[in-house]
Formats: sequence, C-alpha cells, structure tokens
Amino acid sequence: MKSVLPATFQFQESMQSVDSMRERQFVAQAENKKLEGACKDFEAILLNKLLTSMRETVPEGGLFEKSFGEKIYQSMLDEEMTRQMAHGKGIGLGELLYRHLSAGSNPAGGDMKK
Repeated sequence: MKSVLPATFQFQESMQSVDSMRERQFVAQAENKKLEGACKDFEAILLNKLLTSMRETVPEGGLFEKSFGEKIYQSMLDEEMTRQMAHGKGIGLGELLYRHLSAGSNPAGGDMKK
C-alpha cells in the first residue's frame, strides 16, 4: 500500500510556492505604483518650477499691485494645476523616468497606465 503522505507534502510545498509567488507579485505591483507616483510627483515639481519661472518673466502691470494673499493664491493655484497636469497625461517626463527606473526590475520596462 502506498502512502499519501509524500504527495500531501508535495502539494503543500507547491501551494506555498504559489502563495509566495503571488506575494512577490503583489509587493512588486505595490512598489511599481509607488515608483509611478514618485515619478509623476517629480514631473509636477519640475512643471511647477517651469511655470513659476515663466510667470516671473512677465512684468507686473495694471492699476493695482498684487497683494501678498493674491501671490500666495497664485502659487497654490500653480502648484495644483501642475500636479493635475503631471498626474494626467503630463509632458512625458514622468513616464520616461518611470520606464528608465523600472527597467532594472522589469526588463521589458514598465507601462504607466493612463
């Protein structure tokens, strides 16, 4: 009579390997999402600096000078606008950076979801 014990152990080992593989995939997906977010945030920072520099080149004019509150509001508006731009389609810098950085962990390169 054959013992079923070795088959049971093999089944348990195969299930453990499947579980560990799923766990690794879950961790890799979470890390890729974090990397994608960081790349988009970096693009947003660069876009904000670009927009701020462009605004500084425009001479202020008009009947009234900008108040301190208006300048703060303008900077907050620019920050949110550039964040929305980068987390949307962006200018492609975040996607390029993501592909470059994720190429080490994924040879085919990553694809940012639109």
